[in-house]
Formats: sequence, C-alpha cells, structure tokens
Amino acid sequence: MGKVLKKIKSLFTYIKCIGLYCLSMAISPVLRGKQRYKDLWLIAERGADARDNGYHFFKFMRKNHEDINCAYVISKDSPDYAKISALGRTVEPNTFGHYLAFACAKYKISTHIMGYAPDSYYFTVLDKKLKLVRGKKVFLQHGIIKDNIAELHYPKVNLDIFVCSTVPEYEDLVKNYNFPDGVIRRIGLCRYDALLSEHTVKRQILVMPTWRYYARKLSDEDFKKSDYYKSFNGLISDKRLHKLLEENDFELVLYLHYELQKFTHLFSGNNDRVHVRGMGDADVQELLMESTLLVTDYSSVFFDFAYMEKPLAYWQFDSEQFFAEQYGRGYFKFDEGFGPLCTEKEEVIDFIEKEFKNGMAVEATYAERVKSNFTEFTTDHCRKTYEEILKL
Repeated sequence: MGKVLKKIKSLFTYIKCIGLYCLSMAISPVLRGKQRYKDLWLIAERGADARDNGYHFFKFMRKNHEDINCAYVISKDSPDYAKISALGRTVEPNTFGHYLAFACAKYKISTHIMGYAPDSYYFTVLDKKLKLVRGKKVFLQHGIIKDNIAELHYPKVNLDIFVCSTVPEYEDLVKNYNFPDGVIRRIGLCRYDALLSEHTVKRQILVMPTWRYYARKLSDEDFKKSDYYKSFNGLISDKRLHKLLEENDFELVLYLHYELQKFTHLFSGNNDRVHVRGMGDADVQELLMESTLLVTDYSSVFFDFAYMEKPLAYWQFDSEQFFAEQYGRGYFKFDEGFGPLCTEKEEVIDFIEKEFKNGMAVEATYAERVKSNFTEFTTDHCRKTYEEILKL
C-alpha cells in the first residue's frame, strides 16, 4: 500500500509540474517584455543554500553588472537568505512566481542540474524526454568531477555550458561524457576566486567526508551501526589524536556532507578540542579556508584545499563498496593524488602527527601534482564565467 501511495504522489507531482510550467510558458511571452522578467538571469544552488559557486557568481553579478536582471532562488527560511536578499532579488522556491521566473529566464544558472527549477528531478526528466526547458542552461558545478557520474552524461542532461576546472577533468569530460562540441568549457569554479584572497588560518584540522547513498534514509540507530559512523566517530574520539591536539594546541572540526547533516547530532569526540559543526553554524568554504589540514574520503573538496597549497589525506575504509554502489571509478587515482591514501585510522593519525612535526608543509611530490592539474591559480573565475555566458 505504501508503494502505491508513493507512486500516486509522484504522479501527482509530475502532473502538477507540467501543468504549472505549461501555464507559465503560456504567460511568458507577455511577461518577458516586463522589467521584472526581461532578459532574466536565474541563479541557484539547491534552493535552500547560498554557499557555493552560485552564491559567488550572484555576488559578482550584483557588484559588477547591476544593469543585468538577476534573481537568486532561495527559501526565506534558509540560513543564507539574509545575505542573498541584501545583494538583490530573491525567488521563493516552488511558488508560482518561481515557475514564472523559470519559464521566462533567458539564462538558467546553477551548481546542480536543474537547481533553478521548481523540481530538479522532474524537470530533468521533462527536458531529457521532451526538451521542454527553454533558455540557455549553465552548469556551474558543485565541485570538480573525478569519478564517473553516469547521470551527468549527455543526453541524460542537456546543457549549453558545462563548467570544469582541471586539465584531467576537462579531458575526461570531453572524451567520455558525449556532449556536443563547445559545451564543456574549462573556466574554473566561481568559488575559487575567494580561496586565494587574504584570510585567517587557524590551528585547526578539518575532517570533511562525503555522503553515502545507503545512509540517507537510515534511522539514527541504524546509522550508528554503519561503518561510516563507526569510522569517523572513532577517529574524532581517538585518545592518541586528542593527545596530539593538546600537545600542538590544535582544534579539530568534523563537518558532514549536506545529505547527511541530519546525523550531525550523533557524533561526539568527547573532548573540548573536538567540535562537530552543522550547516546552521558553519560555512563549508570558510571552514576550508580557515583550516590548516584536511582529512576527507572521496569528497572533491580536497581540490579546493589543494588549490590553497595545504596538506591533506584521504581516508578510504570502504572504497570497494563506495565505488560499487555510489560512483564508478573515474580518471582520478587517489593513490597518485594530492596527499597520502589511508585505509586504517592509525594511518590517518600517523599522517597528522607527521604534519605536526614538519610544520604542516605540503610534500614536493603532492605540490607538483597540484600544479600539473590546475596549471594556473587565479581569482577571475566569475568574470570568465560571465564572459562565456555572454558568448551564448
């Protein structure tokens, strides 16, 4: 019975999306002549946040191109709403006003596929099957792609610009993702403009793992039985690590991926130097910029950290399961990455101890790999993105 109700609800949502979109499209020819909708640039991340490339690009546009009609899709109850509304016009997600802006927008720009749409899943399906979504679609990206992400291959998604950053990423996307010539563009991520700006670095280690498909729908009790929980909670609770933090006057912060934020309250290092932070009281980019050392697993945030020339380590205790269930292995080889590949907790702590001894310096081998991937380190990615969009 539950599955039947779920299918009925899904069908209703699908019909609602089509109906409201068709109505909005019917009205749009009249609205496009109005100032509110004329040549609209609709920018978004996921509708609930503004901490990524969408935010940085919107801020750039409002500061440097006030004459262009821009709007940002974000909920009024988002912790990021105030900073966006202070910059410019906002659109409340899933309202009829959102449908109208979505239908009228000349440029649709987001960090996630269809992040600017009233329903990202259904409109991705509609665009794939019926090519219903009009306007130029720009995928700013949420990070740097290193795995084989099947759902991003053409024609599963239709894009006019697919932003990428590193040389190997660009080569992999052009070779394997099947987009028409010119769609894949090596522009670099907008948020990287801030990484090289002057900022304070704390005596702080950041532990920032990515999510797991299987964990999203688990209860608290079942999640606590998972290897994911046992591993990361075990790391931040480790007495040897606590001693190293104390001896070197360092703090440690654990920050979970967006998809697993609901489990933040379950983690505790049981030590005054260990802090578990959530979306409400921490910003990912600020954490990356202010931290001295990063421990992650598969998260592409390691590219951001490497871009700032800081030491990092990969802790992959479940790689076989991860690459079998979540993403296919891509071009990036972690054992030839920007830091050591660890499979055991003790290896991670050994790395941290070693970095304390050598002054948190990046080894020459890893530094060279970073330089060969990026080739240049600049602060004009937002400008380049703007110029590439104009070319459309």
